[in-house]
Amino acid sequence: MRHTLSLLSCLLLLLAGCAGRIPAGAESAPEGPATTRAKQKTSPGNTAPDLQSQQEMDALVAEVMSEAPPLRVSLQAQHEDWKGVPYRYGGLSPRGVDCSGFVYLTFLSRLGMEVPRTTLELLRSGEKVKRDDIRVGDLVFFRTGPGNRHVGIYMGNGDFLHASSSQGVMTSSLSNPYWRQRYWQARRLAGL
Repeated sequence: MRHTLSLLSCLLLLLAGCAGRIPAGAESAPEGPATTRAKQKTSPGNTAPDLQSQQEMDALVAEVMSEAPPLRVSLQAQHEDWKGVPYRYGGLSPRGVDCSGFVYLTFLSRLGMEVPRTTLELLRSGEKVKRDDIRVGDLVFFRTGPGNRHVGIYMGNGDFLHASSSQGVMTSSLSNPYWRQRYWQARRLAGL
């Protein structure tokens, strides 16, 4: 048990180190529920959480891992690589890409996951997620006009990554009045 607690402490320190360096201009990520619970279970002067059982510790480790800082880092890297690439309907290259094509390329190149190519097919994938429960990597959908749909990838801190028809590949805030009014739904793909 003591070895397992030491391992958990090392894991928490490693994860804290991974999340400790925030790129310039980025907001710090809010603490996830696992981090908050671990802090609540830590007694003063003791850096290891006071866990009741192996199952509780396994659940905590699984939850910490599910908070997915590496996914956020991958999405930030994709943004840096594609920032400013112009929007082109049907496009799938650095010369131009549309919103669903960008989602397709991002999941394929950064996560090794092949996802549907069109917004309509993406809408039919995964499971619907309440707006308050959106996590990094979830797809966010918008109704931008009669019969027009738009999709992006949630990055955390209220931001999403997408190929904008007016500005190309960029990040935007869900709280931006334009996107807030047009928000439709979020979906979580299997494997995330």
